[in-house]
Amino acid sequence: MNDARAAQIQALAAPILADRGMELVEFTCHPHGGQLHVRLLVDRVGGVTIQQCAHVNQLLGQALEAANLFDGSYTIEVSSPGLDRPLVSKRDFERALGEDVRIEVVREEGKAQELQGMLLAVQHEAIVLKTASGNVTLPFAQIRAAKKALRWNRE
Repeated sequence: MNDARAAQIQALAAPILADRGMELVEFTCHPHGGQLHVRLLVDRVGGVTIQQCAHVNQLLGQALEAANLFDGSYTIEVSSPGLDRPLVSKRDFERALGEDVRIEVVREEGKAQELQGMLLAVQHEAIVLKTASGNVTLPFAQIRAAKKALRWNRE
């Protein structure tokens, strides 16, 4: 797949995603099993449902057919990044605002510490976490790893 065609696919996907308050987190396009496999990971604040992914898949399929970009067969996969995807970029943290997260930080002494709490704010160079002991500001430079905290409710 050439870069120009990949850019065309992304350009077709952009307004479909924007209209639904979603953004493209990851895009891949490669041959697989004799056909082209187009894969989009999409997300938005509050997450994405399987129904929303299916709807975007349908709309993107219609847009690709109308644009007539492919000579052969292809598949489209639209999914969310998943619950356990690491928070890496500033934008990842922004999408997780208001959610519980687990953060591993490196302190000045070089020792690791794990914190858990609700992500209150994302600043230019830091995040603010509401923990059981109060609000904590954590510079991005000290964050070693971060993920959304999974809660399992027992009924």
